[in-house]
Amino acid sequence: MVTPPELSDFPDAGIVWLKWNAETEAALAQRERPILLFVADPDPMVFPFLRAIFQALPKNVRLRELLHDEIPALYVEAGAIAEALSAFGAGRQYHMAVLSPYGLNPLVVFDPVRGDAAALAAEIVSVLERLLPAWR
Repeated sequence: MVTPPELSDFPDAGIVWLKWNAETEAALAQRERPILLFVADPDPMVFPFLRAIFQALPKNVRLRELLHDEIPALYVEAGAIAEALSAFGAGRQYHMAVLSPYGLNPLVVFDPVRGDAAALAAEIVSVLERLLPAWR
C-alpha cells in the first residue's frame, strides 16, 4: 500500500488536521491529550486573520513536531460546529484554543486578531510545551 504524499512528507508538508466526526471524537477521548482547535470562520471581521494564522502555523517547525508527535490538531468550520464544542463558545467566543481532552472545554484561548501570525504560532508552541508535562 502506498502512503499518500501528504502523510509521507509530514511534518515537512504541514499539519495533519483532524475533522470532527464520531471517530475523531472517540479517538480524542482515548488519547487523553490536550487538543489544538482551529475554527475556520468566513466572517469578514476574522477571516483575514484566521487565514494568515492558518498559513503561518505550518511554518513553525516546533509546532509541527508537537502536533505530529504529541497534540492532536482539530479543524472545524464555523457552520458545522458540534454541540460538544459550541457549548463552551467555539466559533462564537473563540476561534483558536487548546482544549481539555476531558469535556473539550478551552484551557487556553488565542486571539487571532491581535497581532502577527508567526508570533501567535510561537505563543501556541509556548503554551503547548508548558501544558504537555501534565499529560505525560
